[in-house]
Amino acid sequence: MTVLGHPPSWSCQWLPFLILLLGTGHEPGVEGVTHYKAGDPVILYVNKVGPYHNPQETYHYYQLPVCCPEKIRHKSLSLGEVLDGDRMAESLYEIRFRENVEKRILCHMQLSSAQVEQLRQAIEELYYFEFVVDDLPIRGFVGYMEESGFLPHSHKIGLWTHLDFHLEFHGDRIIFANVSVRDVKPHSLDGLRPDEFLGLTHTYSVRWSETSVERRSDRRRGDDGGFFPRTLEIHWLSIINSMVLVFLLVGFVAVILMRVLRNDLARYNLDEETTSAGSGDDFDQGDNGWKIIHTDVFRFPPYRGLLCAVLGVGAQFLALGTVPFFLTWSVVNSVHWANGSTQALPATTILLLLTVWLLVGFPLTVIGGIFGKNNASPFDAPCRTKNIAREIPPQPWYKSTLIHMTVGGFLPFSAISVELYYIFATVWGREQYTLYGILFFVFAILLSVGACISIALTYFQLSGEDYRWWWRSVLSVGSTGLFIFLYSVFYYARRSNMSGAVQTVEFFGYSLLTGYVFFLMLGTISFFSSLKFIRYIYVNLKMD
Repeated sequence: MTVLGHPPSWSCQWLPFLILLLGTGHEPGVEGVTHYKAGDPVILYVNKVGPYHNPQETYHYYQLPVCCPEKIRHKSLSLGEVLDGDRMAESLYEIRFRENVEKRILCHMQLSSAQVEQLRQAIEELYYFEFVVDDLPIRGFVGYMEESGFLPHSHKIGLWTHLDFHLEFHGDRIIFANVSVRDVKPHSLDGLRPDEFLGLTHTYSVRWSETSVERRSDRRRGDDGGFFPRTLEIHWLSIINSMVLVFLLVGFVAVILMRVLRNDLARYNLDEETTSAGSGDDFDQGDNGWKIIHTDVFRFPPYRGLLCAVLGVGAQFLALGTVPFFLTWSVVNSVHWANGSTQALPATTILLLLTVWLLVGFPLTVIGGIFGKNNASPFDAPCRTKNIAREIPPQPWYKSTLIHMTVGGFLPFSAISVELYYIFATVWGREQYTLYGILFFVFAILLSVGACISIALTYFQLSGEDYRWWWRSVLSVGSTGLFIFLYSVFYYARRSNMSGAVQTVEFFGYSLLTGYVFFLMLGTISFFSSLKFIRYIYVNLKMD
């Protein structure tokens, strides 16, 4: 349920880090430190509010009925801060460096029933606020909600009308800032009649304390008193179990398939020698299986232009995940994380580094297309293709496209299902995932499983004298993207607390795009694995 205006888009939540990396913004709490003298004013900016469980849904703080100056003056923001959804504005809080304040009145308010209802809805959705003091974000909840008992059932909602600000300084610099309501009683918003106004008095206190910490970077990055969780608990047993199952699966497919293929080649080549020494009948007579369709297996499929586009884009996404720089960085970042270093980058920053590549991808696609067209070599098939296509015999139900997509998509998905939870919890939650070395290893396993399953399914298809493998190879393992999207539905319904139209549309919209990317990437791996396999078996087949 949305109680305010339009929030910034999901992409805008990620792009600020890209701007920070390019130098148009700075990281709060690390740079831009101001030096103060005793008694100097310290400006507190109000920023944004939003549901705690909807990280991508934020609104301007003054859209709530709160204490507000007559004329709102906004802070000049960098491009990165704007894209991050920041909307900083000056507040009524009067704070001076190293001067304590005890329960000072901020403002008196008379709220209508509609304004009280707006606050009630915000509190029920666990709205939090974010203020900024000297580039230090401080966060807290707008109100308090309590539900107790079944019979009788009680539902209490209260608004925090007093805030305690705790600021730490070292010398002439502010090192840390936090807000608390620990010793405060909330003001009840229950029992108000429709025509009644609610009188409120907002107050605040400020407490300064000196700290021995000299630099903000000596604190953990993003340290805000534990308001947001910082790291995920990694379930190593589940990850190891998943890896063992994958290795067993790949080994089983490889051993069985190689034995069957070796027997096929020996039998077909022996039959060819017998035939050539006999009456010299047509090559197809007396044969069956994948040998008999050697004149059709390299026949181009329908919509081959679209197939080339799918493979080209899929190859680009595949290259994003397998460049040597990413592998090296994954190891280094994992070492930083293991030693508690602040140099370990969070997942959001990594996603935006990938966004940099995507922004450059389109012009490179055009240039690559031009070079590819001018320098492409002809498709050299080991077998000649007849002008008239061979009739395909009826296929059993278990060799249908749907069954191949089910098997080819589920097995690779099972290899990454454990890691998917951590990825979703990082992207769509407040947690941070830092074991990118493990993530890269799982990604390599995913590609290996996809290639093995593709080869196995292509072999079974050709054994049934069905040479329409081109699109089938893309769809079979590419359907892993569909399973990933189905998992996103499960995650939204059973593993997250997200709600509201805005967050729902963003979640499923970008989850659909994620599944589409995996479809293109794994479909490309599947196609080239099948093509390599088909070339291998027909090159080793003795034919006139």
